[in-house]
Amino acid sequence: MADIRSDASEVFHYDIPDYPMLYRKNHICAEWDFSDISIHWHDEIELTYVVSGSIRHQLNGSAITMHAGEGIFINSRQLHLIETNHEECELYCLIFHPTLLCSSNYIAEKYVSPIIENDEIPYIFLSEETAWQKKIFDRIVDMEGKLAQNNGTLRVMRDLYEIWETLYANIQFKPKEEPVNRGLSQVKQMMTYVQTNYQNKLTLMEICDAGMVGKTKGIQLFEQYLHLTPMEYVNHYRVEKAAYLLRETDWSITAIAYETGFAESSYFAKAFRKRIGMSPKEYRKEMAVRSQ
Repeated sequence: MADIRSDASEVFHYDIPDYPMLYRKNHICAEWDFSDISIHWHDEIELTYVVSGSIRHQLNGSAITMHAGEGIFINSRQLHLIETNHEECELYCLIFHPTLLCSSNYIAEKYVSPIIENDEIPYIFLSEETAWQKKIFDRIVDMEGKLAQNNGTLRVMRDLYEIWETLYANIQFKPKEEPVNRGLSQVKQMMTYVQTNYQNKLTLMEICDAGMVGKTKGIQLFEQYLHLTPMEYVNHYRVEKAAYLLRETDWSITAIAYETGFAESSYFAKAFRKRIGMSPKEYRKEMAVRSQ
């Protein structure tokens, strides 16, 4: 279960606390289930490079599939979720906070802010077939193993700056003609309200009020960005919290149901099975076996 800030963005626990970067080479099995992970966002930049197989992302309401030789740049504070494409997948994942690049206010304002604050660039689909994009992949692969070396952090910083310089040089910046994406901001506000109050009884009107929209608009925004109704999102988030408690505590299933906002344990079991594909009891048993 991810840690969440007051604005519902994800908190990362870095390998080096004062060095805000995560670098992983992951193998994802075809049968892995991501159903207990909800859509999220974070301040960090995220870069993915698929080496073999394929993987999917849900990003601001769009479904994006990446195959071997492809990847994605996900800008700061975008709603996204990784999903299995039901086949083996090997990928590199690089996540870093943009402040890592801001050696001075001048660098931040001239080269970093124009990208991370640009509503026209929620993400960039990347492919080895495009030379400048392959250069980014090469830099990501070259990072492997560097952090363990004596001067590895400095060498990785060089790679990060090269990646950013490549992005900056190839992005077509457009003058801002429209206001900030208000819909994305509003759905985040509603998600934040749910994540803060999920243990209480929630109504559609309360959720929509948090985004300062009417019921019809609120439903439209959730379906646009999350492909869920507001109340379906409530249940999804409650089930995600319940899954964590089933894995990490020995609380009774009834106690977990009430703790996560379900008024009845029978309804909790029904919602959990719909989301996870098994009953809470079966899920706890399965997680216990996996942890052995």
